Amino acid sequence: MVTWHGCDPDTFSLPGLIPDVMVDETDIPDAAKWLIASRLASRLPVMYDIAFRKKLGEEYDELEQDIWIETGKEAKSVADAFKLPVKTAPDLANTYRTISKIFFSPDYNMEHLKIEEDRSVVRVTKCPFIFREMEMRGHTEPLFSKCLAFSISAIETLNPDYSLRFVRSMCMGDKACEMKIVRKDTLSDDKKTVPKK
Repeated sequence: MVTWHGCDPDTFSLPGLIPDVMVDETDIPDAAKWLIASRLASRLPVMYDIAFRKKLGEEYDELEQDIWIETGKEAKSVADAFKLPVKTAPDLANTYRTISKIFFSPDYNMEHLKIEEDRSVVRVTKCPFIFREMEMRGHTEPLFSKCLAFSISAIETLNPDYSLRFVRSMCMGDKACEMKIVRKDTLSDDKKTVPKK
């Protein structure tokens, strides 16, 4: 059985650690609470898309992109609160990995592949949003714009001298996601800003 911090991800149980009768939320182990909350958080984008896309049409994409950009900006408050490093590309890669797991799920499998001080690559091989999309709708294409908006916003808010570019994306059919974190001054002028939809 695969567990996360001893918690069975299918039943949210901690064998031998849960009393026969629970009377309030303090009886539920923190690992199980985090897993439940993160699973719900990773389902919300799918549920909102299902509920609102038909009614709003193309306007939905623009509104949703704004939400993900604002969500990305929240990365700075977490980084500041816990004094996470954001000075170099490797700092940003590690902080981005930490914040993504905190925000969205311990179900992420994300690694940092350092290249240089001013350039890093983050590789994702397991994504909770892909799991939820596949469970609920069986396809993953709607995820890319969400992830792109969040990821660029998070990196640029954490350190305005840097940006992020996708090289590969699982939701677009690749085996893993790869994102480059680079100094903005190394980008060509047409790539320094990401046009908003």
